[in-house]
Amino acid sequence: MSTQHHRHDKVRVVIECSLDERACIKMLAARKHMTISEYFLSMAKEEMAPKSKKPNKETLAAMKELDEGEGHSFDSLDDFWEQMGIDPNA
Repeated sequence: MSTQHHRHDKVRVVIECSLDERACIKMLAARKHMTISEYFLSMAKEEMAPKSKKPNKETLAAMKELDEGEGHSFDSLDDFWEQMGIDPNA
């Protein structure tokens, strides 16, 4: 991949690939109604975006269970290991 200055605020990126690879990339972009440039830029933006720290469904269910007074809670990590029947020093 090489870069070439095109304008003051833009950079041109050249990706060397076979015609088959280009066709594949073009089809992937077309599926999302994007140009090839838009497709690659969206991938880069997605990779750089902060990852969501939202709990998944299983975690939300466990949190709800605890809020309703069910489930298990422990006063310390040692209590947790004991309840699980695990010797942390093994």
